[in-house]
Amino acid sequence: MFDTRQEILDQLRAGEDARAQFKEVRFGDRGVVSPNTEDMAGQCVAFANAEGGVIYLGVDDEGVVQGIPEDRMDTAEQWIVNIATNNCVPPIRPILRKEVLTRPDGSEGRVLLVEVRRGLYVHRTSGGRYYVRVGSVTRDLTPAELARLFQQRGRAFVFDEQAVFTATQDDLDRPSLERVFGKSPGIPWPDLLCNTRVVAPDEEGIERPTVAGLLVFGRSPKEHLPSAYIDAAVYRTDQLTSDALAHSQSFEGPAGDQIDEATAFVERFMLKPARKPGGREDFPQYVTGAIHEAIVNAVAHRDYSIAGAKIRLFLFSDRLELYSPGALPNTVTLETMPFRVFTRNQLLVNFLARMKSRRTGRAFLESRGEGVRRILEESERHSGRRPEYQVFGEELLLTIWAKRSPHETVP
Repeated sequence: MFDTRQEILDQLRAGEDARAQFKEVRFGDRGVVSPNTEDMAGQCVAFANAEGGVIYLGVDDEGVVQGIPEDRMDTAEQWIVNIATNNCVPPIRPILRKEVLTRPDGSEGRVLLVEVRRGLYVHRTSGGRYYVRVGSVTRDLTPAELARLFQQRGRAFVFDEQAVFTATQDDLDRPSLERVFGKSPGIPWPDLLCNTRVVAPDEEGIERPTVAGLLVFGRSPKEHLPSAYIDAAVYRTDQLTSDALAHSQSFEGPAGDQIDEATAFVERFMLKPARKPGGREDFPQYVTGAIHEAIVNAVAHRDYSIAGAKIRLFLFSDRLELYSPGALPNTVTLETMPFRVFTRNQLLVNFLARMKSRRTGRAFLESRGEGVRRILEESERHSGRRPEYQVFGEELLLTIWAKRSPHETVP
């Protein structure tokens, strides 16, 4: 699409159209300050949802070359790659090309050309906007247009089955794979990985780890999926304030390790008051099995396509809060959650169902559709207060109330 240098110059003279967008780039001390992230994601999405196009970075709206400083070119490249990866859903893999063009005063200016190809799927920004390019205008898709586009481009996008184009098969941990599939699976490893969708071909046919494959079997998933981790903290009181923060920790390994380590975190920091009327009797704040189930659900069912959103686990003096990115699907409500089965990440769930927790020795997912009921019922029996699910925008919050200490005075 870049064609020859002369055709690039002709495009600048002709102006913006259905296949070309000009963007002047401004920098601050910490990187690019203009255009903003959502604007650039919108331009990438618009071209992907249409027939593809080229974004000319370093060119103003009139087609005049302003240039990108030579010492800021790497910053601009990383900026656009991060946006295409983390702020476009599904991620977009742009083709970048540097070109030295002439400014009006005769000096040379560096321009970064960003080619976005027509997408195989329907794309949106991480802000939830579906754009399309029509002539020289980027606009929102109407509901009817969006429905037609989904029909034209096949079934709805399944995020956890997609190839992670920044990762390679070297990022997969062979011992982890062998624990699930065996050391001698009976077919060649490349065929096994492809058949089980641990890997999938990218747009150029290169087999790369899928999102689910990397989450479960990756050496360090967070290197390629920056939001795929659990952030945990303990507070001395019932308020989320920095003065009350006692301890914080992040769990960034494969999904199974995140689950086990986050559960161990709660076991370590929850209070376990005891009394000794005729022998020691402990009164832990929470049922470990229910906490383990809640963390499994958060890891298995969160929306990994939401950039910058991590699982958050907070321990307070009177409750545990677990925030999971992703709102409920249209088919499920807070009232029907205990009785309905919905799997946002089917491939990830299948892998976790085959994997054993190092803590429990059992599969992470032993049964379908019973996890929410177990969390609610076991926790309510333990504390006397039913846990609560709430939705805040694109986030699901589970609150589990702590069992009161036998030494507390009941008002």
